[in-house]
Amino acid sequence: MPILTNKLTATQSKALDFIRSSIESYGTAPTLRELCEFMGYSAIGSAQDIVAALRKKGFLQTPDKQQARSLTLSEKALIQANKEENAKFDPNTLTIHCLGQVPAGNPIEAVGERIGTLRMSISMFAKPHPSPNSLFAVQASGQSMVDCGILDGDWLVVKEAREASEGDIVVARVGGDATVKRLMKDQEGWYLKPENPSYKDIRASEDEPFEVIGKVVALQRTL
Repeated sequence: MPILTNKLTATQSKALDFIRSSIESYGTAPTLRELCEFMGYSAIGSAQDIVAALRKKGFLQTPDKQQARSLTLSEKALIQANKEENAKFDPNTLTIHCLGQVPAGNPIEAVGERIGTLRMSISMFAKPHPSPNSLFAVQASGQSMVDCGILDGDWLVVKEAREASEGDIVVARVGGDATVKRLMKDQEGWYLKPENPSYKDIRASEDEPFEVIGKVVALQRTL
């Protein structure tokens, strides 16, 4: 009887790298036809065989419902990718996971929401330098924080925290949505303040409290 192994063949590694790079670059997995074209196959069945092998070895998750772009990296694949990235770069570079959205649970543990990584010099952070395991990145949307230099499309590096000080720029969950605002307090209590006079403050209430999930500690912008 042959011994089963989780080690990938060169062909399987090539396919997994293509799937991973597509998700990181475009936010979506390739279709089987796109995978087939990349690998140089003429038959979709060949791509299906590779996908089946990657699922069997635990590098792809099996979707609840089969769709055109349903290839999803498993936690095992993400851990391996992180190890490979850390091996490529010096210890003065942090690798930070980007989230497509802020999940309902712990953002650090939200493997399924990861869509890519940022690599930033450790010199961008104040001392003591944070652990990369405590960081995640989200993309700013809208104009509510333009007066403090946060523009639509900026990637915000966030340190997970359930508490913050007055004046901190935080990522907070309001109802089912996440927002980036400055945490402030007055005689009426805590509230989230936008850095744009066109937007209104968000105040906590019994009907709709807000929850701080992290403090913004750095920003990366693509020109």
